[in-house]
Amino acid sequence: MKSFSVTLLLLAIITTFAASPASPAPLKKVPKKSVPAVTKEEPVNPYTILSIIPSQGEPGRRVNLMGSGFSADTVTWLGTTAIPTAVISDRQIEFEIPRVDPGLYGLYLKRPDGAISKIYNFPILAAKPIIDAITPDTVFGCAPDQERLVTLSGKNFQESSALLFDGGTIRSSYTSSEAISFTVPHNVLGGQHNIQVKNQDDIVSGTVAFYIDMKPVIHAVHQGEERVNSYELILEGHNFQQGSSVVVDGKQLYNGTDRDKSRFVNCSRIIYERYPYDRSTKSLKIQVVNPNGEESPIMTVSAP
Repeated sequence: MKSFSVTLLLLAIITTFAASPASPAPLKKVPKKSVPAVTKEEPVNPYTILSIIPSQGEPGRRVNLMGSGFSADTVTWLGTTAIPTAVISDRQIEFEIPRVDPGLYGLYLKRPDGAISKIYNFPILAAKPIIDAITPDTVFGCAPDQERLVTLSGKNFQESSALLFDGGTIRSSYTSSEAISFTVPHNVLGGQHNIQVKNQDDIVSGTVAFYIDMKPVIHAVHQGEERVNSYELILEGHNFQQGSSVVVDGKQLYNGTDRDKSRFVNCSRIIYERYPYDRSTKSLKIQVVNPNGEESPIMTVSAP
């Protein structure tokens, strides 16, 4: 009986294991596929610059770039500033140096997508003052103040610019970066003088010539006051001087020793007091000679 029970127990155990499902095989690990990292593509240098002429300059000067790859959307940059650019062709570009402080700037080309050329060092110099014209270029030595005003026309003048007259500073008036004026001093000698403009940074313009004309000139002669045995001839002109003498028909009048005499009134008028032998009209050749020997052209007049 005991043997029968053991047999039943073994049969039950075998039946239980037969009814249980088989254990699944372990899963193998599948290696992850390597995914390439996404990188931002750097812009490729689209330009080749072969020459920069000039390689430095002052504001207002034009610069020419030669190379390749230039297009209508190419822009020139100086440091952080975009400069108006003239694209002449795919091999030539021009721009004008802007009015910026002197210094060393990075010069490069850039297009809208951010691609830039190689960066070059470009020195910008202080602007040199330039005199293009002087008006008038001649002033009479005895001209009044309103006729002694002279204007310099040019470029790159500064409010602090100094005007040099024969190397010395004289008072001037700043009008704009293109105009400076001054009044010719009365105490300067006649002849040619040199005019320059010097900016605050000691950069000096070229020299222009200015002339002070001291030569006497007679513009007109007319009859003045009449007396019993004499009358006045009034000489009108410019650059007459205290001490100027009158020459009539080649004879120089010496005041105090001659009966006929002259009287200096101002730099534009001399009165010649004449004592004629008779009242018939004659042809007279009259001239003014200054103390330094400068002579006026001879004027012929008809008078007693």
